[in-house]
Amino acid sequence: MQSSLVKIGLFSSLQVLLSLTCFQDVVQAASGKGFGDNIHWRTLDDGKKEAEASGLPLMVIVHKTWCGACKALKPKFAESKEISELAHNFVMINLEDEEEPKDEAFSPDGGYIPRILFLDPSGKVHPEITNKNGNPNYKYFYSSAEQVVSGMKEAQEKLTGDAFKLGHTVDEL
Repeated sequence: MQSSLVKIGLFSSLQVLLSLTCFQDVVQAASGKGFGDNIHWRTLDDGKKEAEASGLPLMVIVHKTWCGACKALKPKFAESKEISELAHNFVMINLEDEEEPKDEAFSPDGGYIPRILFLDPSGKVHPEITNKNGNPNYKYFYSSAEQVVSGMKEAQEKLTGDAFKLGHTVDEL
């Protein structure tokens, strides 16, 4: 009888541990990871599905927890009212550490971090949308909220509505 109670206790403890682990994963996916909890962040898979259904472009941030430049960008990004407002026009993806995709399309000019990339609603990376005010050797590196806002506006212009549809149709011909 005592052995059964110990087994039940261990099983219950394991269930609680698994539940907490799963809950932590959900919270991590939903949190801004320093880039702003007021923005509705998605995982890459969920974001791609939502973008395809909604017709919104994606904005993807690739960063690492240990990265000094990433840590420096986080408060600038999180505190920007303009980024927060523009985020409503995108499906926002926040990829940290091991969440970084292995697909080479997500590192068009190298694997440095942080990188911000813009994808059309079909999930295709658009490497032509770069930080025009940044270092030409690191085209997807943004160091200020103003640079991010500029990139978001360019992406919104090129990847939404009639401008995107017209350009996309021409590409298919």
